[in-house]
Amino acid sequence: MPEESDRAIGLLEQIADTALDDDYYVVRAGRYSQSRELNTVLTGLVIALFALLVTLAVVQTRSDRPATERERESLIANIDARKKLLANREETAASLRAAVAQLRASADRTDPAYESLRLAAGDRAARGPGITMTVTPTSSDNQRNNHRITDNDLQILVNGLWYAGAEAISVNGNRIGTMSAIRTAGDAITVNFKSIGPPYVIVALGNDDTLESRFEDNPSGRYWAGRVQALRARSEVASSTQLRVPAVPAQRLTPIHAVAIEETR
Repeated sequence: MPEESDRAIGLLEQIADTALDDDYYVVRAGRYSQSRELNTVLTGLVIALFALLVTLAVVQTRSDRPATERERESLIANIDARKKLLANREETAASLRAAVAQLRASADRTDPAYESLRLAAGDRAARGPGITMTVTPTSSDNQRNNHRITDNDLQILVNGLWYAGAEAISVNGNRIGTMSAIRTAGDAITVNFKSIGPPYVIVALGNDDTLESRFEDNPSGRYWAGRVQALRARSEVASSTQLRVPAVPAQRLTPIHAVAIEETR
């Protein structure tokens, strides 16, 4: 039995060794060699192409460098020019701020002549020495229409104070200006179109030593004294060195139809 199995194994090995024809091995070896040569050629072509691409990239980079440098230099020059422009504008702005500050300082300095004109026109509140007249009618007299203090009485009083040398006058806190009106509206007296009622407080700025006496001596003062006595009103006069009167309302300062005449000198 062992001999038979050895013969069988030997037979199988012989069949395996002679299964293919010798020509197969020759053809197979030729195909492998051709494929190997083809791969070698393709690899060389790829390497040559890659080398060509790298060379082109290097050449392109070298040729683009001058343009990039010019762009960089142009950008730097543009930045420098803008910096100089900004510095010039900042310098101009500082100069303008200084000019504005100087103009403000000069505007704050008052012109005496201009301020005197504003004061005389009633455009500015005023303070100084003067007298205060307080007139209080009796309650019984105040209830009778024919025996109360009228707008005409206050007009004569104010005119008498102007005549006595008053420089600024207010009636119940309303400054009397060139276009101010003291008149009756219904049952009330109005000054600068504002209603006022008793007691009537008249503030007159002027020489507090002579203002009262000069008022009493002029015709308006004598009329007022008789009027107070007839109405049995109470009239008090007090002098002071520090009195205040407000400015004339703006709407009573600005003329609508009157226009200044230009004088030739």
